[in-house]
Amino acid sequence: MKRRLSLLAFLGLGLAAAAQAAPAPGATQEPAPRGPTPVSSSPRGKSTLDPALERAADRLLRGAKPVEGAVIAVEPKTGRILAFRALTSSGASYEVLTQARLPAASLFKVVTTTALLETTGLSLQDTVCINGGTHGIERRHLEPGRGAGSSCSPFAWALGHSKNAVFAQLATRMLTRDDLLRTAERLGFNARLELDDGEQLAELGKLTVPYNDLEFARAAAGFQGSSLSPLGAAYLMTLVARGGTPVGLRLHEPAIGAPASLPQAAPLSLKTAQRLTRMLEVTVETGTSRGAFTAPDGKRYLPGIRVAGKTGTLRPAESDDTMTSWFVGFAPSRSPEIVVTVMLVNGHTYRRKANELARDLLRTYFHSHGRAATVTDPFEATAPEPLAAGPRE
Repeated sequence: MKRRLSLLAFLGLGLAAAAQAAPAPGATQEPAPRGPTPVSSSPRGKSTLDPALERAADRLLRGAKPVEGAVIAVEPKTGRILAFRALTSSGASYEVLTQARLPAASLFKVVTTTALLETTGLSLQDTVCINGGTHGIERRHLEPGRGAGSSCSPFAWALGHSKNAVFAQLATRMLTRDDLLRTAERLGFNARLELDDGEQLAELGKLTVPYNDLEFARAAAGFQGSSLSPLGAAYLMTLVARGGTPVGLRLHEPAIGAPASLPQAAPLSLKTAQRLTRMLEVTVETGTSRGAFTAPDGKRYLPGIRVAGKTGTLRPAESDDTMTSWFVGFAPSRSPEIVVTVMLVNGHTYRRKANELARDLLRTYFHSHGRAATVTDPFEATAPEPLAAGPRE
């Protein structure tokens, strides 16, 4: 039976993770409570949505022309949802935002990284050597890379460069199945959000951890076993942006006189959240999203604004001609103002990747929030994006 995370809901959904703090090494962890936490429902206040950001999200989705897509923006300080848009071939769809139907892909590496940082003595400076693993994980990737063709780098680079073999190797050597499962469930996997009517449920994410060591390695690297909703991805990144302290995500302000939400235990320590942030910054600085955040002239699209983020790209099945593309992140990374989540399901021929939409949503936000002198409006140039095909990441 899946856990239900109850919430203080304001016409739609709020978010309160009934998460447990990480156990000390060698300590046992009490099972997470099942069933709703007794939190009162609240009357509806005004919408938290930012009309300008909503219009930008809608315009970006329509321009990308995905099979389906979703964009969520959150103000991490308050949990206010600023943009909450979805698009399918048949029109907008709320379920796209709230159902964990698509693979978490490399976003799951955030969970594996958290487990490694919290349950082992691994440091960001530790060197890890690998050989291959760019497009998949085989048994040879579970051992340290040696000889010709091998490469070594600090663990600090692994998340930003999405090094599959690093996570496969370290997970099989240093983590148990329960380590990974407990960490994932603290971060929202296998949990649902109870909407304020008490009947509909929104999923954060789903995870099945294999027992076979090769399949376990593939799961740790994000190739199998996990799925995520855009809402779940937004929750996960908001948690990191807030230094590990949860906040209720909401679509409406609390009405005057509404009861306050109950405090929640922190699923992440501040130290872990800070180390994750440093690793996520690599994604945009030198990693899988460096190209998306760099203009053709070599200048940064967001000068002076450091971004933390994670990409994810995976085909749901070998027989499927679509590709799921993710980007989750927050900026400025050391003093976050906004969390962005973009999910696109693209066909073989596609216009945009998720990190490109996320970049332009961030440009829209910062251009209209005091940075117009340095950050350009992405809609000033109206030339159509060229169609693309081939590798997505």
